[in-house]
Amino acid sequence: METLEKHILRYGIYTTLGLIAFFFIMKLFGLIYITELRAFNALIMFAGTFAAIKKFKNNKSNLEYNYLSGIGTGFAVGLMTAAIFSAFILVYLFIDGAFMQSIIESQNQKLFLNQFTIAGVIFVEAMASGFLFSYISMQWLKSDEIVPLTKASKA
Repeated sequence: METLEKHILRYGIYTTLGLIAFFFIMKLFGLIYITELRAFNALIMFAGTFAAIKKFKNNKSNLEYNYLSGIGTGFAVGLMTAAIFSAFILVYLFIDGAFMQSIIESQNQKLFLNQFTIAGVIFVEAMASGFLFSYISMQWLKSDEIVPLTKASKA
């Protein structure tokens, strides 16, 4: 039986691998310097959070699925993905100095940019998109069960 932690870890790693694969595909075709193409990272992040929540919803284990647990699962996948991918970018920026220099030259805030600030910005972006995509996914995947109100007990 799979635990919720393993489920989140698995989908966080899958989503991160998708982001890293897209990064290297962009590098292979020389598109890494076109920052607007990072918008496709959002599609990968949405796919990862949506798939994690959907699999969690359809899982027939002892885990209870409700709105809060679904959105929490998506948010945790986003957190996991943000942490691993920003760590990857941090290491990559130390390895590829030319890429780091091209980022600095293309930005207005040159004095404040270094490997850590760039990785931090990517972490915050990924966290925000992970939360947003969890919310969107849950609007799509929430169950429409009507739970009757119970009468207040007479104490």
